[in-house]
Amino acid sequence: METAKITSKGQITIPKQVRVRLAVGPGDQLAFEFDERGLLRVAPVRSPLPALRGFLAQDAAGRKLDCEQIDDTIRQRMRRKYGSS
Repeated sequence: METAKITSKGQITIPKQVRVRLAVGPGDQLAFEFDERGLLRVAPVRSPLPALRGFLAQDAAGRKLDCEQIDDTIRQRMRRKYGSS
């Protein structure tokens, strides 16, 4: 069992093994919830949308793309993957 000490400001350092197991790091959020027996459950807050925001806005060289260029790129990749139709 891992333990952590609470500072005077109510902060703790999450032990490395726990951070690794939860796959969390700086800037990530954790949710705290008590179950019906009063046990505390801790889980990472997962929100995939912020991580995906803007990933189509640039090409591989980092050039900005407009909506038409993004649509064309998607069409080309779909044709390559599934054949022309």
